[in-house]
Amino acid sequence: MAFVEGFLVGLGMVIFIGPVFFTLLKSALSYGFWAGMMVALGIFMSDVVAVGLCSFGAIPFFKNPDNQFWLAVGGSVMLFAIGLKYMLKPNVNVDADLQLKAGHYTAYFVKGFLVNFVNPFVFLVWISVIGLAQGKHGSGQELWIFLGAALLAILITDSTKVLFAHRIKKLIEPKFLLRAYQFIGVLMIGFGFRLLWFVFA
Repeated sequence: MAFVEGFLVGLGMVIFIGPVFFTLLKSALSYGFWAGMMVALGIFMSDVVAVGLCSFGAIPFFKNPDNQFWLAVGGSVMLFAIGLKYMLKPNVNVDADLQLKAGHYTAYFVKGFLVNFVNPFVFLVWISVIGLAQGKHGSGQELWIFLGAALLAILITDSTKVLFAHRIKKLIEPKFLLRAYQFIGVLMIGFGFRLLWFVFA
């Protein structure tokens, strides 16, 4: 039962449309399936680290307003940089995935990890999920089954998004892709401002 409940919670997180979603989408559309998958794996690993930190006593750190401030500032700077790159230098080559080298995949993994990890909302969500799981399943084996199932569901949904984006890529006109990437850039900058609003409001 803990596995099913955790898996459903993980599936429910698909409703969160934030910077990681658009980073995932842009990477898969621009550079293909494996680039998108590396972003998805980076997001997954950052969630694993976040769950581990929150489970082993780091919750007070992430609830501290000063720490949330610096996380939000770092995250907003990164989102501004990514957004400007998407707006000013969008890649619309539908065959760009053939040009990637091994180092590029590492870079996409790191990008997925950081875009997710520096977002204070991610930790607030996991703090809530862990609190829910502990309330129902205590702190033993069932808690970890619940959290593992939630993480697995997130990885599956992110992988599905990558596969979908990769499949439709060659059906989309380059001109439309250009506009879509520029729009994603605007959204990323908007998410950066939202992070700053979160800490200053």
